Parts: sequence; C-alpha cells; structure tokens
Amino acid sequence: MCAHDLTYIPFKTHSIFTNSSLKTSWLNINVFLIVSLWESILKHTMPLLRIFLIVANIISLKYFCEGIQGDKGLLIGMWTPASFLTYTPIPVNSKSPFNNASYTLPSSVRITSITSDPKHAVVFAAISDTIYMFQNFTIWQNDSLSIQSIFEGRSATLGQIVFDYVTSNLYWCDALHDWIAMKPAYNRNNSIYKVVVHKDLKQPEGLALDPEDRLMFFSDNGPSPRMEKAYLDGQDREVIVHTGLSRVLSLSLDVLNNKLYWVDFGRNTIEVCNYDGSNRRVIRRMNGVPLTDLFFHQNLLHAVSATSRSMLAIDPSSGLELYHRVFTSAQPFTVNVYDAETQRTYTDPCSSLSCQHICINSKSGAKCFCSEGYNLAADLKTCTDKSWFHERGIIVSNDTMFAMHEVHSVSGQDRGYHYLEVSSAIIETFAVDANSDTIYFVNSKSNTLDKLDIISQQIRTLVPMFTGKGLVFDWISNLLGWLEAQSNIISYSINSGSIDSIYTNLQPVDSLTIDSHNSVLYWLSGISGSRSIVRGTWTRETPRVLISAANLNNPSSLQYDVTSNRLYWLDGTLIKSSATNGSDIKSHVITVGATSAFAFKGFFGWISGDKIYFTRQSSLMAEDELDTVHRSKAVAVFDASLQTDKRGTCHILNGGCEDICIPVTNDRRCECDIGLQLQTDNTCDSDAILTNFIIVPDFSHQRFLQINLQNGSIVKLPIIATAPGIAFDKVTKTLFYSAIQKKAIMSTTLRGENSSLIYTIGVAHADRLAIDYSTGNLYYTAVGDSASQSFIGAIHRSLLLHKTILTNLLSPGEIVLYPSKGFLFWVEFGNNTQIGRAYMDGTTKIYIATADLGWPHGLAIDFALNRLYWTDGKTNRIEYSDLNGGHRQILVTDTDAHLMSLGIHGQYLYYTAWNRQRVTKMDKTTGSKVSFMAIHPELGRLDSLDIYADDQTDVSFSCSNKNGLCSTFCFPTPSGRTCGCQDNVNLQSDRLTCDGVSRCPTELPNLNFLNCAPYPGQTCDFECKPGYRSTLNTTIACIPGGMWTPNTQLMCEVTLCSSSLENAALSSGCSRRPGYSCSFSCAEGYIPLNSNNLVCGSDGTWDQDINNLCSRSGCQKTIENGRLINCQSNIGESCLYECNEPLEINPLVRNVTCDSNGDWDENTRELCVTLCPSTIQNGRLALDCLRQIGNTCSFTCNSRYISSITPATIICTTGGNWNKDTATLCNPIKCSFEIPFGNLSSSCRGDIGERCSLNCKDDDKSTEDMFVVCLTSGVWDKDTSSLCHPTSKSFMAKEGSQVIVYVGATACSVAVIVIVAIAIFCLMRNRRSERDSQQQTTRPNDCQTFVNYEFCAIVDKPADHVYHTIGNLDNNQDSIYEVPVTAKHTAINNPLEKYP
Repeated sequence: MCAHDLTYIPFKTHSIFTNSSLKTSWLNINVFLIVSLWESILKHTMPLLRIFLIVANIISLKYFCEGIQGDKGLLIGMWTPASFLTYTPIPVNSKSPFNNASYTLPSSVRITSITSDPKHAVVFAAISDTIYMFQNFTIWQNDSLSIQSIFEGRSATLGQIVFDYVTSNLYWCDALHDWIAMKPAYNRNNSIYKVVVHKDLKQPEGLALDPEDRLMFFSDNGPSPRMEKAYLDGQDREVIVHTGLSRVLSLSLDVLNNKLYWVDFGRNTIEVCNYDGSNRRVIRRMNGVPLTDLFFHQNLLHAVSATSRSMLAIDPSSGLELYHRVFTSAQPFTVNVYDAETQRTYTDPCSSLSCQHICINSKSGAKCFCSEGYNLAADLKTCTDKSWFHERGIIVSNDTMFAMHEVHSVSGQDRGYHYLEVSSAIIETFAVDANSDTIYFVNSKSNTLDKLDIISQQIRTLVPMFTGKGLVFDWISNLLGWLEAQSNIISYSINSGSIDSIYTNLQPVDSLTIDSHNSVLYWLSGISGSRSIVRGTWTRETPRVLISAANLNNPSSLQYDVTSNRLYWLDGTLIKSSATNGSDIKSHVITVGATSAFAFKGFFGWISGDKIYFTRQSSLMAEDELDTVHRSKAVAVFDASLQTDKRGTCHILNGGCEDICIPVTNDRRCECDIGLQLQTDNTCDSDAILTNFIIVPDFSHQRFLQINLQNGSIVKLPIIATAPGIAFDKVTKTLFYSAIQKKAIMSTTLRGENSSLIYTIGVAHADRLAIDYSTGNLYYTAVGDSASQSFIGAIHRSLLLHKTILTNLLSPGEIVLYPSKGFLFWVEFGNNTQIGRAYMDGTTKIYIATADLGWPHGLAIDFALNRLYWTDGKTNRIEYSDLNGGHRQILVTDTDAHLMSLGIHGQYLYYTAWNRQRVTKMDKTTGSKVSFMAIHPELGRLDSLDIYADDQTDVSFSCSNKNGLCSTFCFPTPSGRTCGCQDNVNLQSDRLTCDGVSRCPTELPNLNFLNCAPYPGQTCDFECKPGYRSTLNTTIACIPGGMWTPNTQLMCEVTLCSSSLENAALSSGCSRRPGYSCSFSCAEGYIPLNSNNLVCGSDGTWDQDINNLCSRSGCQKTIENGRLINCQSNIGESCLYECNEPLEINPLVRNVTCDSNGDWDENTRELCVTLCPSTIQNGRLALDCLRQIGNTCSFTCNSRYISSITPATIICTTGGNWNKDTATLCNPIKCSFEIPFGNLSSSCRGDIGERCSLNCKDDDKSTEDMFVVCLTSGVWDKDTSSLCHPTSKSFMAKEGSQVIVYVGATACSVAVIVIVAIAIFCLMRNRRSERDSQQQTTRPNDCQTFVNYEFCAIVDKPADHVYHTIGNLDNNQDSIYEVPVTAKHTAINNPLEKYP
C-alpha cells in the first residue's frame, strides 16, 4: 500500500456523483479489492505462479500510487458539459496534433479550479463547495479513478486551489469567507484545515505557490484590487502590485526565474512581474477574450477562456500567440499541466516532525500547526481541543440552549451542531464576544444579565436588571447595550460594571444593533406596522430617523454588518439592506417565515422554527436548509476576525484614503491611481491640462486620461465611465463621450462638472463621436446587435433633436468629418470590412476602400494634405489615401500592436493600440517613431483619442453662417448645404423649414431682419426701420415657442425729439415727431436767446441746442441764511451781504458779483457760515485766524498771564466750538511758594510785583527784615534756595543727645566734641554775616524817607520794569508799584505826589 493511502477509507461517493447511470462506470474495483482478489487466486495456484502474480501486483500498486512515468499532458477543466479534457503531447503551437481524451462528470457540476500531483497520479478539483481528489489519474485512461472528497464547505464560488509539491499540502482561496486556507492534501478529515490569511482580505481568488522558496502569492479583488505575497504560513505579507488591476482570477509562477504571471479577467490581459512586483509588463491584451485561468510550463503560458470557449498558448517573452483553439459549445474554465517529469525531487522537511495536524514549511522552516479550534501543545507537535464550540460559526439559541453550527455550514455542510444546555435560565437575548470566547445573555428567569464562559462553561451574573431585549456588544468600547421596557436604551460597562441610561422615553423600540467602530446605535422605532429605522449614539446625540415607516414593510431583526458597512433587516418576507445613512435601499433574498436573520461575509442566514437557512448573497432564495435547535429564538455570528478594531485600516472608510488604500503591518498606506498626486490630506488630485493635450478614455478602468503633448506625462481626470468614444469641443471646452452601459451620449467639463445627458440611443450604443464645428452638431456611429440596429446619427446640440444619417451598417466604428468639403468618412467591420464616404447629409454613399482590410479601426483627416489615414488592427498597418480612396499607401506596420485610434496634429500622427500601454507618436510622412510617452503597464484598453492643441477648426461656411438659414439641421455638402429635419419629420416646400417648427415672426413694424433664419435656436442681425432707432447693440435669438429674445419692441423704438429742455418747457401740444415744429417757454428768471420755436429733425434732434435756449435775466436776489445789502442783483453788480444769527459772514468772501451768465461768482450757500468765537479770556487770537470749522489758530496771552497749553493753538470744531475751554487758556503768572528751609508770610499771594516777608525755620535770630519780590518772569528777585539753612539748635540737640548716650566717654572724647561745637559756632556766625551782607546788597540804593515812609526804587532787568516800594516805618507794611522802565527813573522829590 502507498503510505499516503493508509488513512483513506476505501471509497466514498459524494452527492454530485450519485447518478445511477454513472455508478457502474465509476465504482470500479479499487486498490483494496484488487489486492483481495489476487490473494484469493494465489491460494489455489502453484507457488511459481504465485510468485509471478505477487510481482505483478506490486507493479500494479506502483502504477496506482505513483502513476505512469512519462504520463504527461495538458489538463483542462470544462463546463457544459463538466469534464476533464486531456491533451498529449502538450501542445506548443498551432501545428501540434491536439490529441485529446475526455472524462465526463455529472452535467450539473462545474469545475472552477484544478491542480495536480503527477508523482502520485492525483488530480485535485474544486467542484461547487467541495474539493475532490481523483486518484489513479492518467492522461489517456481513467476507468480506474478513485474519487474522494478532501474538503467540504469551501464557498461555491471562484478561487484557485494549488498543491504544495514539497510538503503535500493543499491551499485554496475562499472568496466569500475572505480567507486563504490549507490542509494536508492526503488527510481526509474535514475538520483538519487552517486559515492562513484572512486579515485585510476581500474576495481572494488568484493563488500560486513557490514551495521551494516557501512563498505564496494571491490576489485581492476587493474595492482596491491588489496582489500580495507572503510565506506559506501567511506571515510577512507584502503588497507587490496595487494599481491598474481589475479582477485577477489566476496566478502562475516561473519558480526558476522568480516570475509571477497572472490573467486579469477585467482587463483581458496576461501580465508578468518579478516576485517583488518590479518590471511589470503586459504580455498580451486578449481583446474580447476574458481569461479565467493560466498555467506556466516550460516557457509557455497556457490559458483558457470560458466566455470565448477557447484555449491558447502565449510566448511570455514576445506575447505572440502560439496556438488558439475555439470549442463549439464546451467552456474551458481551468487549466493545468500534468507532468511528473518536470517536478524535481525534494525532501519533505515535514516528514521528520510527526505533526499531529498540519505541518507548514514556513519562513523559519518546517513547523507544526493546529487546525481551527485547536491549540498547539507544549511539545509543539500535538494539538488540544480549545473548547466544545468551533473556532468560527453561527450560534442559535432557544429558551434553554445555545447551539453552534460550524462556519462551513453556511455552504451547506451539515455536520450537526454542538450545544450547551442552560437549564437554570431562560435565554431572552444574547450577544457574543468571540475574542474572549464569551456569550452574554439576558436571563429572564432571574432578571439578570449573565456571562457564559465558553471554555469553562461557567455562568456568572453581572448585574440585575428589569427586562432586556436586543442585547448588543460593542467590542471597542467594551459596552453591552439593550432595550428596556420598550422605551429605554441601557448600557453596561464591562470594565467598570456600571449601568447607564442612554435614551429614555422613546417611542416603542425593538431590535437594537451597533456599529462599534463609530459608536453608533441603530434601532427600530414605532409600533408594529409603522416602524422606522433610527440612529443614535452612546454619547446621546439626538436620535435621527434614517428610513421612515413609509419606506418599510413592518421591519424586524435589524443588524449592522461590519464587513459591508451596511444595515440589514427582515422586511416582510425579504432581507433588505441600506447604507448607514439610510440611502441605497436594496432587496436581497426571499425568507418566508424567518424570525431572525443575519449577514455574514458573502452569505445570508436566517432561522425559522427548528431550521436554519443559508444562501450566498448573490442568490435570490435559500440554497441550504439545516436542522437547528427547537423553537429557535435568536441567532448571532461567532467570528473573532469580525470583532477586531479596524479603525485606521483600509476596512473603515477606505482608511481615510480618497483613492487606493494599501494595508501594511498594523497600519495602512494611501496611494493614488496613475495620473494623480497624493495630497497632504490623503486625497488625490492633479490639475487638468488646459491646452496642448491628448485625451484618451481607458476603457478597462472607466477613467479618462490627458496626455501632455509636450512630454507625454499623464493626468487623470475626475470622470468615471466606460467610454469607447470621445470628442472634445475646442470652442466650448466640453467633453462628449459615449456611455456604453447607459447606451447614451454624455457631456461634461474636464473637471467632471456640469455632467448632462445629451441623447439616449436605446437599442444600440454609441461607438465613436465627431463634431461638426460649422453647426455644433454631434455625429456618432451606433453599434447594435444587427445591421438594422447599426447606424450613423447626428444630434442638434442646442435643440437636442436627432437625425439618422445612414442605416443598415455592418458594425460601424470610427467616424471623421470634413465639413469644408461636405464629407463624412466611417469604417465598418462585419462580414465585409470597408471604409465608406458620404455627404454629411447621408446622401451619395460610397465605399472608397474595401480590399486588403482586416479590422479598420481609426480614421483621421490631414486637412493640409487632403489625406485620409486609417489603422488596421488585424494587419497592424497605418495606411493613407486621397479623399477618394486613391493613391493608397502603407505608412508603417507595428507588429502585433492591434492598432486602434489615431489623430493628426501638425507634422505628427498619434495612435493608440490595445497591445501598447502608451500613445505612440510618429512622423506622418515618413512613419518614423518619435520618442514621446513611456510605457505604463497600469493602463487598460485605450480605444479612441482626441487632440486639443489650438482653436483651429474646419467649417462649412454654407452652414456656419446663420445655420444656412435652415430651421433645424444644416448639413454641409460638396456643393453647399442641405437642410434637414429630425427623424420622422418632413421638410417643407421652402426646403428650409421643418414641419412643426415654431417660426419667429419676421414682419415687424419697427425693424427689418438681415439674412435671418427665424427658427428656434438661431440668432439674427437686424436694422431699425425709418422713424425708429436702435436701443440695444446686439443680436436677437429665436427661442422655442416662436418668440424673439430680447423683446423686439425694445430693440427699435419710435424716433422722437427730446422732451427735456434746459431751463425751458415745450408747449403741451408738441408731438416731437420729425418734421414738426414746437414752441417753448423759458423758466422764471430766464429769457430766450433766439426764437422760441424748435423744429424736430429726421434724426430725432431739435434744430437748436436745447441746452442753450434760455439765459438768465439777472442773478438771484436771495441768498441762503442771509440777505443782500442794497443789491439789485444786476449782471456785473457787486454786493455786500449780512447773515442771520448765529451765522457770520464767510471771512474769505466779503462780497459777491453777478457774472454774465446770471450766476453769482460765489456759491451763495457758503456765504453765511458758522464760526468759532473771536475772543478768549486773558488773551487774543492771532490776526490770521479765520475761525472756520476745521481751522487751527494760535493765540497769545495778556501781560502777566501765561498759556496753559503747548503749543498755544486751538481748533475750531463742528458747531462753532473751540476744542479747548477758552476761559482756561491763559492763567496768571505766580511765583513759587516753596522756600527751602523757610516760609513766606501767610498773606503772600505770589502775585507779580508783590513783596513778601520770609522767615527761616527755627532760626535763633529774627528775620523780619528779610523780603522777596515776585518778578514778571514768575521768579523771586532773590535766590530762595540759599536764603535759609539748617539751624544750629537742631544740630546741637542732636550732639547733646549723643553726649547723654555717651556720658561715660573718656576726656579725650569730650575735648573733641567741644572743638567741633566751637567750629560749628564760628561757621554759623560767618553764614549770618554773609546773609546780612546780602540783605544790604539787595536793599535799594535809591531810597528816601518822607513822613514815616521809606521810598525805594528796584530795577527788574529781565522784565524791563522798575518797582517802587513804599514802606511804612511805623508798621513795616510795604506797597509795591510797577513803573515801566521807559519812564526815566530820577530822584524822587515828592513820592506822595506820584503814588497816592
């Protein structure tokens, strides 16, 4: 027996192989029956024969276990019918014999992926939801096949399976479970498997292994398609390709050269890159052939396409097709090369480990792993069961039981279920924490919130509660929430054990659910039959209705699904969903009788009674029905991968990235698509090129690209559409494109703004577009399912009317226009490929090129050389001819390019090709290529292009001027133009107007039209009729409804002479019409200069200057706020005036004069003005002060007064008030009362000329004869700072105190004190003598005595004054009189006569 067969049971038939007609052929004698048969024979034969048969048996077993050496071929898994198709030898080119054999499976199944282990004669196949092993496989003869199921429960969807030929492990993708799993290929225990990759994975489908380097490669076909590599245990994941992918279904490796090959189903490409993603290259674009699988073998790529029913081989270096065979009806879906000879022999590193479950050759070498739900023991080999529950699954509850269905139950694998009875409780509702293996439930028997530990099966009460329904678990905030009393939402903190009321007094609430990543609650609100879906938060935001009851049908079982970020609920008998903002409501699957439902990755499930149902989300009804607990109440998904904090990852809001989000270890990275730049806020943007660009639609990726004509750089425009054809209007800067999915033509700007629908075609789609710049009409080719549905049409863009130009065409493609010649050109490729030409109205149709054409695609006109260029995608030639198809020449051949569109600008020609990931530039006359644009493998299928480098356009002057006077369509022709109407409308006999066209009136009383087509959409010039004049310098337009805009009555008005005269008025009967005479009268105070009659001229002007009809008879006799003084106001007279109080005469205008025009020479409103007061107290204003508001004036103070401000200026403000108080501007001059060490007499005022007595403080002698006089300068006549000094008494008192303190001093100290006292005494006497001397020097020398009075004269030189003092010798009272120094001072003879 083979070592790997020891664990097998002899044979098992699965449901897909139970057809009775197949059992006879399938249930052949297996290895075990053969052995038993031979042993029975041997008992009855002679020993020699027995020996011979034993040898034959061994050889037979070797055949079954290891296959036939040299047995190799190409293995294809077919659909319709389901079968294995084998080819031997392996075809290498179209000349290979293609000998084949077929092995048919039941017709109802589909093979989605195959892999093989030729060394052991085994083929593995993914069929529906099961992976099968076909043993004893040979290329030619498979009558002895043994079929075993290796794994049941894989999602019935696309996804590769791959065999690890070093460790004999089998790997597969599960696109609905979003994981990559593996298991030992020859271990049939269905529970032995391991998920190796699941984090940040969405729709994995392509898979390839390099067992020698211990690497796996896989595709993620989620929202941002990418390819990754990792080690075989799923560790050290790395994104290697993330741009320019659509849907990668299959991967294959060249393990010798470290090359990764893949087919992109959406891009129709076969591509390659290095293991690290570098040197990416598109090997070939299989246009219209979406490939489903490929396999690299001996420098060939074998591929199949189910859609096109074909198999082919590609040279990976050149991209050339080596063979291509098409099947009549069968659909080849998967391909593999079965060849034991090419696999080198390796020592299995796992063979020595004796792992109980699984061994994987990881980065660090072979290691043991455990299956899902098991833990690796301390010996690192054996595995222990983690719990009585599965690692992942669906939990269902009734009143007293929890049951778990293993996760693969969703694919219909009925393995029963594990259950746990909780007989001491009544389970009302429950929630799960899969990361901690915990079930929280509301126990309505004890009215408590309980916690069940799944591992230990222990139950613990968390908190008592009143009632509880709709329990939810927030695994990020670690909160439980539930509905209480049908009107409150309560939370419980698992961390702190506290309860909190989130919302109270709500409308009746039901079915609570939680978005943990955003802490958002959702619930159903309202009574049964009138429920709405409401949104709230843990932070108590005001509840908001997302979906009103009017849009719901009694919803129940509301659930937030973290995988899709959508809300799901039961709506009657349907499962429905919406976005989390309530938009995008969708209906899914029918669920009759469901009481609770859920969404789980790519599946739906629901319970009803004792049944649980599952289906894929793409189905419309239940696909699988399984038994579950009786009287089921609630259901929940148990999967720790769904309860992880994904904030900041690509799963939540695309990781904050606007475009591409790339998962990295514990983080994410934002990237941008080609043609965009990443901004600091993780958005993607690029400025649109405004001129000198080529615009190209990328059909594969629904994007529009601008190519810079200068350097070939790329800018991606913010426009999303699948568009084969485009046209850019150079005049309006509008982009038109064919929306193939909508079968419509759309328009937009380069920034994707103001998008609008131009025309919906219906049965066909627009393929290519062209603009007639003569009229703005848009031409297009339409491709339908037949020639009768294929045509060329034209759209009147302003009226949005359609005209069919040509019909019954064979798949028309490119179209170009030559308006100045009146031609249109187009290509057809159907049964007959040809290039046609017609007039632009569709007449005179001919074909100018029919021979030697393969697939004509692109057309371009060289207006300078009158040449027509075209591309041929089959012959890969660019050719040209004259406009009649003559002088045909081949310009260039680009081998295997599959040429498409082309355009001409100046000396250069630019073209696209499906097998060229760039726009190619070449000289239009020599065909030599010019370096222009780099190759970008991220680019998809580039169909058409348009060039904008200048505003030059080719037009037909017959149509560009006033639309050729046509009411609707104007079609250029070689001889001029023809008018046309929209489909099913006739042209009237005038050959200009279409039936039903609302014509604008042309016979108008006030104007005549010039060369005008008075139809809606047209503009016209005009001139006013005689007797009318134009009021607006513009054209007028005819709008639908037969009306002109602007109103024609406003364009030309009746010519009338002006009714307004300067200082005069027309007579009441004046008509003001040309030729009429009218009288006028002058206004009061005016007299006519000439005649008082006017004549209206033909141009609407009077025969006299209406501004000089009357002159004044004199000036006005009044002035404002005043009156003229004795004034007659005659011309030339000068008059004085006076003003009303409180106004005053303008100081600048003393009088006014009446000039010859009868106007005063000054503004009489400004004669009387408000002035500020003319006087100030104790001072006077400067002579030049005008006292007008705003004036600044200086002032001086009177004698013995001084200004209180500096500078001495004041400002006249509004209202005629000075900005300062004029009573305080000038203050009296006074001398200071501060005398150092002295005091002035109490009666001293410090006035100028005052003589005051002064006493020193504490002086031991009388100073009654010490006087000071205040001078006009405000200072005393003596230096008061030196008149008094500190006294000897105070000093001696201080010394005396020292003597007392130091009474015990020595005699020497006493002597020193005595000496000091004597010195001070002498000093004080000297000071007194000096003071007496000063008094004598300040006493007036000119003094006389007369009758008890002493008269003295004192000269104050700084003030130039003489002060005469009169002193009473009896009472010592003095009087001082000031005499100017100009009064000559002489001897006083009789003072009493001079001074009273």
